[in-house]
Amino acid sequence: MHKLSWSNFLSSNERYWDIAGILFGAIAGIALLGQLLSEMDRQGDSTLSMTFLFGYVVVFSFWLLYGMRFKRPAIIVTNLACLVLQSWIVVVVYT
Repeated sequence: MHKLSWSNFLSSNERYWDIAGILFGAIAGIALLGQLLSEMDRQGDSTLSMTFLFGYVVVFSFWLLYGMRFKRPAIIVTNLACLVLQSWIVVVVYT
């Protein structure tokens, strides 16, 4: 039996980290999907700032490129999904 410690946790199998990355990325995607649906139902002007909207497009783009550079599927999949959703929010807010 392995001793439970922070260093054992941090050095655990990469596959577990990939699975966790996809799960936590899915949480971000669900949050963005909720925001997208809210913006699509909104009758008046959006309260989302341009800084928020485009800032996260830049952030998701960077992490997508990072994932591609280091061949990390969890980072690629989740940030591609979040980039698409965030970009869709930008389109909904500004059209």
